[in-house]
Amino acid sequence: MGGYGSGRRGGRPTTDDGLTLDLPRLLKQRNFVPGRVLTGTLTWTNTRTAVRIGSIGFESHLDRETGRIRLHYTITRQGGETHLSDYWIQLETTSQPLGGRRWWFLCPKLGTRAAKLYLPPGALTFASRKAHRLGYRSQRETLQDRALSRAFKLRHRLGADGGIGDPIQKPKGMRWATFEREMDRVCDAETICNANLVAFARKLGLSI
Repeated sequence: MGGYGSGRRGGRPTTDDGLTLDLPRLLKQRNFVPGRVLTGTLTWTNTRTAVRIGSIGFESHLDRETGRIRLHYTITRQGGETHLSDYWIQLETTSQPLGGRRWWFLCPKLGTRAAKLYLPPGALTFASRKAHRLGYRSQRETLQDRALSRAFKLRHRLGADGGIGDPIQKPKGMRWATFEREMDRVCDAETICNANLVAFARKLGLSI
């Protein structure tokens, strides 16, 4: 049942509903290294995903401008059915304006460049967001959800971890003028949150 802060249900899967291969992060963590052949295992700590998979084995074969990776893993579907996936994904680079090269996956389904590939629930292979027709979680957020997200984002920028309306201490080293400007933004965002909460309570016949 929907309500304040519940978000919209249904619709197409989002990029957060499954697993993600983030190429820049994989390169930074040296799972893939240009000029080397590597093997290993990828694991995820995101327990919210609906994809039932233990870990993913990989081989990465990268030269200085192109490469390919092999993925192999077993997916357990609803009902206990298992499926073994074992395939290669091509990589390529493009030159950067200030020098160096940027790496890209080539989507196994569309052949287009992508910095991230996704494995949503029900899929067997990683592919681009467009190939899987995935939306973004923000597209499912209600106006109330977005107001709350903004308020907490502004609070976190000031190092505060409390709830709406809790006091915020000026971060050490921050100028007072900057702090007061940021606090004005927090107050504006939380005013919208409070107004949304009052409006929702009135719909339920409650008074705040």
